Amino acid sequence: MGGSEDVLEPSHAGMDVRVTSHLALGVYAESLAERGHVTILGDSSLALGSLMVHLGARAVEVWDPDDARAGVEAERAPRGVTVRVLSRDQPEIRGVDLVIVPDLGMFSQPADVLARVRRMVGEEGAAIIAAANRDAAANGAAGAFDYYELFDLVAKEFDCVRMIAQLPFHGVTLAELGEEQGSPAVGVDTQLAATDRDPETFIALAGQRDVRLDTYSIIELPGPPGREMTAALERALAERSESAAELAVLLADRTRQAEQLSSELEDVRASADEQRMAATQASATAVEEVARRANMAAQRAVMLEEELRRAAGLPDEHARLEEALRERARAVTVLEAELARRDQMIHELAGALEEAASSVPGPSQREEVDGVDARDEQNASLRERLDALALELARSAGEARASEWKITELERRIALGLPPAEPSDGAQSRLSALLDEVEVLRQALVQEHEARVRAESAIAPGAPEHDRGT
Repeated sequence: MGGSEDVLEPSHAGMDVRVTSHLALGVYAESLAERGHVTILGDSSLALGSLMVHLGARAVEVWDPDDARAGVEAERAPRGVTVRVLSRDQPEIRGVDLVIVPDLGMFSQPADVLARVRRMVGEEGAAIIAAANRDAAANGAAGAFDYYELFDLVAKEFDCVRMIAQLPFHGVTLAELGEEQGSPAVGVDTQLAATDRDPETFIALAGQRDVRLDTYSIIELPGPPGREMTAALERALAERSESAAELAVLLADRTRQAEQLSSELEDVRASADEQRMAATQASATAVEEVARRANMAAQRAVMLEEELRRAAGLPDEHARLEEALRERARAVTVLEAELARRDQMIHELAGALEEAASSVPGPSQREEVDGVDARDEQNASLRERLDALALELARSAGEARASEWKITELERRIALGLPPAEPSDGAQSRLSALLDEVEVLRQALVQEHEARVRAESAIAPGAPEHDRGT
């Protein structure tokens, strides 16, 4: 509605309100609101509900389409005023004595709002609907109406409609002093004002029955601030200037602190960058070390897998070695038995030779006994057989000694869980030493045999006399 909107906060008849030109509607409809139920559809921050309670309304409800604004005003609404959010979902109230719409242009569906107003007032109530004039110089914006458009919208819902124009007014009051009897006559002279002024606002007074208010009303609004207000404003300005100076000093101090903090922040960032680089290098070194250890672990794992694979094949090798040991043991047993048998044969032959030597006849008998040559041939045969047995005995002893050494070595490797080893140079030399030892033993047996033969030859028939003595 707006052109002459004086926004002040004076004390109006004991009521502290925010005075605007919208409040003139409440003063104009005071006779309709007295001791009645009043509903206001529009901006809840205009303090129009508080004014209606002050003017004598029994109950006032304010329905605001703005949720946030309605919430704020509902918390600080005075006693007798209820502020709610206007929406389609809320149930409508009926039997309202007066509905005031301060600005119809704030609603996107004005026809629906007017239909709702008609249902609220019913047959007995009245409605005051105001809208900005589209033709006014300062009201060419959206949400404004011209005279006929507003009249047609209201006339669709109400049988009786009276159109009222709100004109801006500025003047002075001339009142005679000293006359206190009765109500003085009031004269209005507009010849000094422009005659071609357009109304700021059109107001429709509507109802289902004919409703009338004063034909011509002048409602005074607070004027410009006086000297006291000017002085108060000057004092407030001085206080604000002092506060501004203090704030400037505080701002400079805060600026210095901000610069210092910015410098410290740069230092911290530089230190953090250095620490981050050092940590990155340390991390890279640690990663390389971990990679190296992982590589070593992988190589160790490969070696262990290879050892496990070899160990997996050991049971079969062990079984084979054990079988070979048993076979060698059986061979050694056979050789030992054969050796004992042949040793017994040698002893028997030696005994036979001794018996033969003891039974040799004297020189007188030798000439008489026949078959001396046959005995000599038998002795020669026995000696040859004894020599063969001695050689065979030496060979068997050597083989038995070599088999025992091999069995001992295999048993040691099985006890240690080692695979059979290929003959090394040391093992070959040891085997050669054993063979040499066997050869020495064989030669000793041969020499012993030859000694026995010589001993037996010394006592044989026909031996020389000096040989017998030796």
